[in-house]
Amino acid sequence: MLETMILNMADDLRAGYDLFGECIGRQRAAIDAYKAQFDDEVELLKTMDERRAERWCYYDMKKHGAIS
Repeated sequence: MLETMILNMADDLRAGYDLFGECIGRQRAAIDAYKAQFDDEVELLKTMDERRAERWCYYDMKKHGAIS
């Protein structure tokens, strides 16, 4: 997901969007927020036992459409 967000922003920049404009600013903020959330979730996984971590990963992948 993070890669897609970054690629979309790069495409917008190649299309001529202003690096310091509102649209790119919103995208950068969304990318920063997503990355921070991801980092927090990875830290949380460190505190879980293996079974709980596997269950969390399974439901996270379902939620994000990585598996059906």
